[in-house]
Amino acid sequence: MPANDAAIQNDGQTWRFGLATRICIGVLAAFMFGFAAILFGLPFAYGSDRSGDWMVILTGLLLVAFGVFAIFALIATVRTRITLRAATLEATVVDGHNWLLVPHFRTIRLPLSDVRSVERRCEILRTLGFTTTRDALSVVTAEGERIGLFSNTLGSASTLPLDEVANAIAGAAGIRVTDDGTVRTRGSGLYGAAASAWIEAPLDVASAGKARHRAVITMQICTVLLLLTLVLRAFF
Repeated sequence: MPANDAAIQNDGQTWRFGLATRICIGVLAAFMFGFAAILFGLPFAYGSDRSGDWMVILTGLLLVAFGVFAIFALIATVRTRITLRAATLEATVVDGHNWLLVPHFRTIRLPLSDVRSVERRCEILRTLGFTTTRDALSVVTAEGERIGLFSNTLGSASTLPLDEVANAIAGAAGIRVTDDGTVRTRGSGLYGAAASAWIEAPLDVASAGKARHRAVITMQICTVLLLLTLVLRAFF
């Protein structure tokens, strides 16, 4: 995700991703599609060795796939919003995605008097041997339904102010924010979706600390690989 510009727009009290974030994602998508178009045209424009065309085409297809993903991310940042208006919590939030990674959305309209608790937690995910963490926020209704609002992945530049949103909702409902600790989970949290079923038991302090340390190492590895890629591109 591009640079963070999660902005608060106080028309009542509304939180949504800022214009700069959306512009950056749009530019990223345009770059991916534009670069892919150039690659698709190279074999025809320069009469390159036909035996190597498949590599160019494959790279172009990968860029198109990333471009499509960026478009979906743009849709998610444009539509996501959380609003406190009068005595009501209103929101449009990401609610999973299909097998093509197209995001689904859920519209929420909940009287604050029906909010029994506002809960946050740190989630540990392990994918392909790499550990990442994210902070997630949800509310539980008086009927016991848990509604996932959003999650922020560690290191992501595109986030919403979780603490501020949580404190505002809890304050308006006359309750306190509950910290559910650190858990291991398998949910992807793609596009900032938050799990709606929090059934995992919290980790002990030592295990949580180790998991966070592994997540930091993952971020450091990704940063080094990105810098190495840029250096190689500059010299070769």
